[in-house]
Amino acid sequence: MSNPAIAAHRAAIAGHFGLMALLMSWLTWLAPPDTGLVAPLLLLGVGPLALGVRGILHGRPYTCAWTSLLSMAYFIHGATFINEPGLIRWLAALEIALSLLLFVGCVLYVRLTRA
Repeated sequence: MSNPAIAAHRAAIAGHFGLMALLMSWLTWLAPPDTGLVAPLLLLGVGPLALGVRGILHGRPYTCAWTSLLSMAYFIHGATFINEPGLIRWLAALEIALSLLLFVGCVLYVRLTRA
């Protein structure tokens, strides 16, 4: 792998695990919803990201390709909450930034490692 591909892979990993950590802390500690909704929301929010952990860590281009598409769902989620007051606004802005980091890192990695 070339240096730009390594940098893109690291950006994808940072965005991926950053999104997972943000969503877990958002839903359990920083701004949790009603008590009955925490587990289903964690499953819906973090579950799809958890499916791609192994492929992202191993640098599999196919996993990076579909994860880049998945990251846009998190971008939309952050965009819907960006007008909320207080802490939610900052969490949504961080979610937007991390989803864009994941998207750009994955797309560049796939493009740079394409044969």
